[in-house]
Amino acid sequence: MTASSTTQNPDATSVPQPTLDPSVGDACRVLLIRHGRSADIVPGSSDSVDPPLHTEGEQQALLLGQRLSKTRIDAVYSSHLKRAFNTAEAVSEHHDLPVGVFEDLEEVRLGDWSHGEFRRRAAIQDPEFLEWRLRGTWDGIPNGEGDEAFRLRVANRIHDLASKHRGETIAVVCHGGVINAFLAHILGTERSLWMMVENTSISTVNISDTVNVIGLNDCSHLYDIIHSVGR
Repeated sequence: MTASSTTQNPDATSVPQPTLDPSVGDACRVLLIRHGRSADIVPGSSDSVDPPLHTEGEQQALLLGQRLSKTRIDAVYSSHLKRAFNTAEAVSEHHDLPVGVFEDLEEVRLGDWSHGEFRRRAAIQDPEFLEWRLRGTWDGIPNGEGDEAFRLRVANRIHDLASKHRGETIAVVCHGGVINAFLAHILGTERSLWMMVENTSISTVNISDTVNVIGLNDCSHLYDIIHSVGR
C-alpha cells in the first residue's frame, strides 16, 4: 500500500515500528563482563599463572560497580581466576550477593602458550604468533584447548546459568576470550577472535528459547568511545 492510498483510506489502521523491549520478560538477561586490567607479569613466574588486577584494573572495577549499583542484578557469577573474581566482587558488593564461581568460565586453556607465554609472544610480535593469529580461532596452539571445545565449554555454562534465572538479570564476569567465544557460538561466526573486548565492558544478551544480542562492549563507565575517536 502506498502512502497516498493509506491517507485516502479512512479505515486503514496504522502499525507502529517494532522497537526494543527493555523488559526481561521470561528470558534471562545476561551481562557478560570482562574483568579489569590484569597486572603486568614476568612470563613463567608464579604470578603469571593467575595474575591479580592491576591498580588501573582495580579502578575500572570500582567504576563498573558504581555503574551497575542501581541496576537490578539477581545473581553474580565469575571464573575462579583472581582478575575476574575481584571484578565480580566490585559488582556484588552493591547488591549484597555472593559470587558464584565456575572454573569453566575461565579463559581459553593455552597449553604450551600458558603462564604468560601467549602474552610474551604477542608483545614481541613473534612470527609464529602472527601466523597463528591469522586463523581467528583458538586452534593451532600446541597442546591448547582448541576452538570448538572452548566454545562448547563456555556456551554450556552460560546457557545453564541462564536456565536457572528466567525472568531475571545476572552478571557473568569472565574473560575477553570467553565473551568472544560465546558470541561466536551463538552467532555462528567462523572466527572466535572477532571483537576487541574492553576491560570491564558489558555485553548484554537475552537468553530464552533463542538468544538476542542487546548490546556489545559497553564501556561508558570508563570513557565515551564515540567522543574518543580521532583524539
